[in-house]
Amino acid sequence: MDNEIILMDQATGQSLALKPTSFAELGVKERQDLEEWIKKHPGILGMELLLITSEYDRFDKSDKRLDLLALDTRGTLVIIELKRDMTGSFADLQAIHYAAFCSTMTFETVISLYADFAKLDKERARKEVQDFVGDPDFSAIDNRPKIILAAGAFNNQDVTSCVLWLRGFGVDISCVEITPYRIPEDGRLILCPRVIIPLPEAQDYIVNAENKEVQEGKLPDMQRLYQERIRQILDCFQKLAPGKGSRTASAKNYVQIPTGRPGVHFEWIFSGRGQDKRLNVAIHFEMRRRALNQKLCAALAGQKAALEASLGETLHFKPDWTQEWSAVYVERLCEPWTQDIALWASEMMNKLMEAAQPLLDEFWSREQILTDEGLPR
Repeated sequence: MDNEIILMDQATGQSLALKPTSFAELGVKERQDLEEWIKKHPGILGMELLLITSEYDRFDKSDKRLDLLALDTRGTLVIIELKRDMTGSFADLQAIHYAAFCSTMTFETVISLYADFAKLDKERARKEVQDFVGDPDFSAIDNRPKIILAAGAFNNQDVTSCVLWLRGFGVDISCVEITPYRIPEDGRLILCPRVIIPLPEAQDYIVNAENKEVQEGKLPDMQRLYQERIRQILDCFQKLAPGKGSRTASAKNYVQIPTGRPGVHFEWIFSGRGQDKRLNVAIHFEMRRRALNQKLCAALAGQKAALEASLGETLHFKPDWTQEWSAVYVERLCEPWTQDIALWASEMMNKLMEAAQPLLDEFWSREQILTDEGLPR
């Protein structure tokens, strides 16, 4: 029979053939059993994971409940949706909902969730997360979570077809089939996981091919335009400030560089349309408390003359950039696009970081504000 496994006893030389069963036949429950097993052994899902929380239900205006939320070793959120089997399941749709909800999750929110889940204080939780990622300065969560669908059987072709289709558009989604086997003598279970999408033996090829399709063939024209322009900016910036910024150009209209404080980052961002398209070199204050964003923006505004002297450009201050956030930036028109604009953007970012980072560090030290808790909105 397919998927039969042989259990060998080296001491006696005896062997036992075990045939696969199903979680339904065994009476295994998704939350009480399968979820608990994976919480104890998350590596069964095919990658090293740090579980952040389980049964997460704090989505705004939604009663949905995410099975497991984790981080991978690169600091990317991982949505884990569990099913006994995929018969009649909408697990793919549920997971997409959860990924969308979690895409705006901040680093501080992740730390709070992990602290509650692991029963740690926040500083200890922060250190464990940063140690797991291997970066003591890690403080930014990517807005494109991964998705893992795990089940005892993928017997719903609708789900697997949808997964393959989503991967073609750059969604990092995988399927892990966990086959149970029961040992008749004592009733113990053996769980055999198998990544079925993408196939492990072809994973590097498949992922590289998918990335190439996304980057070169299937992106809308505007996203390809942003990607190419940001790639030019990053190439110039790496020559000026090696190792400071990202080396990868995404298809978004912006790219960020951390300042070392959650919710505060340097950013290149494109805005506007047609001949009015603009490129901003900015510092964005996107912390959860409006008052703290405004206070930090005001602190830099107090150094406006010195900053502008360093940049050789006029700075714009927007304490009410959005309902909650603030921004400081220089801008220029960027149509028609030229290599000189990419060079200007990289040089301006380097100057802004050199001039503003010490002021930001001084602000945090002077105010002795480690978090934005307790401040009025």
